[in-house]
Amino acid sequence: MNPFELESALIDLLKDSIVNNVPHGVLIRRIRREVLKLSQDRYAALAGISRRTLSDIEQDKESVTLSTLNRAFKPLGLKLGLLPRQTHMMRALLTQLTQPGESHDHP
Repeated sequence: MNPFELESALIDLLKDSIVNNVPHGVLIRRIRREVLKLSQDRYAALAGISRRTLSDIEQDKESVTLSTLNRAFKPLGLKLGLLPRQTHMMRALLTQLTQPGESHDHP
């Protein structure tokens, strides 16, 4: 998969995750399997977490910390954040973030 296909697949899964309230664990498992085609061992090593921790994340176990979740998503260029639940608020936020002439690429 070339970088453009990879980015497109990732965006599609993120969109599905937001629209259908897909749990974080399901999302990361789908990205790992369907997009990256990596084993749990390989992805865990890439993320700097144990395979057991990745397994707990993919099973949406409640004992996983926010810090650990962010480490798991970091190799994908993602971090956890807050999004409005109501569709109209989500659209308004996205519209504001994509206004021309403004840079939103902040570290």
